[in-house]
Amino acid sequence: MKDLKITNTIAISIPLVLLLIGFIEEGFFYLAAYSTMLTGLLQIIIGLIYWNKYRENLYIKTYFLLVTAFFSLWYYNENINYVDTLTWVLICFPLVLCIFLSVIIYTKKQKP
Repeated sequence: MKDLKITNTIAISIPLVLLLIGFIEEGFFYLAAYSTMLTGLLQIIIGLIYWNKYRENLYIKTYFLLVTAFFSLWYYNENINYVDTLTWVLICFPLVLCIFLSVIIYTKKQKP
């Protein structure tokens, strides 16, 4: 569990550090934006590991339901029927997923 917390902290820190460096060198703003995809991938992997260990946890099931909804809506919006309002919702969605998974991981009580 401690490893998941450390990995999650690193995954979240990468875009934030690149964003801060971007104020010194503008090119890092783009790297920060691209690194959010890596953070998302790492968080899905972290979520899978967490789910494998705590299969009965309702919150991790909800997380994966939201991840599935995000990618389904993204596919729908991009390939089937573009809705401008949905695009703005989808832009905010990864941040919500990131925060939700972090809350799940950091609030899980450790057994002594």
